[in-house]
Amino acid sequence: MPSAPIENLSQLYLRPGFMLRRAHQISVAIFEGSCARLGLSPAQYAVLVALHELPGSAQGQLGRVLGMNKVTVSQVVKVLEERGWVARTTGTGDRRCRQLVLTRSGKSTIRRAAGMVQQAYDTLMSPFDATERALFTQLLQKAVCELEPHARAALEPIAEQDGTA
Repeated sequence: MPSAPIENLSQLYLRPGFMLRRAHQISVAIFEGSCARLGLSPAQYAVLVALHELPGSAQGQLGRVLGMNKVTVSQVVKVLEERGWVARTTGTGDRRCRQLVLTRSGKSTIRRAAGMVQQAYDTLMSPFDATERALFTQLLQKAVCELEPHARAALEPIAEQDGTA
C-alpha cells in the first residue's frame, strides 16, 4: 500500500483542527484583551460564572459542568482564591468536603466583567452577519455535541431553568 503524500502548509492551514486551534488562540487573545483591566482569562471567567450559578460547588463539580480537567480547575481556583474572588468553605454534611463560593469581590468582578465579555464576544463574531452568527454557533454546537465522547474532560451541562440542557 503506498504511503499517503505529505501535506504542505497550505493544505494544513485548511484542516479543521488547525483552524479550530488557531480560532481558539484568537478567541483567547480577544477575551484577554477585552478583560485586561481585570486580568481575567476565559477559564477564570467560566469558573466565576459557574460559582455565581452554583454557589457552594466543589472543584470536581466545576470541572464537570465546565468540561475542565481536575488540574486545570485546581489551578484556576487557586488563582481566583489568591485574588480574593473565591473562598473555600467547609461542607455542612462532610467536613472534608470543601465548597467554593464567590466572595463579595468576586461578585463585583463578575459584574464588572459583563461589558468587557460582551465586547469580546462582539469582536469575535464581527466577521459574521446575524445569519452567519446563528449558523456558525449552530455548527459549533453540533460539532461539540457530536464529538463530545472524544473529549479528554467530560462536559456535564446543568439543566437550564426552563428544563432544557
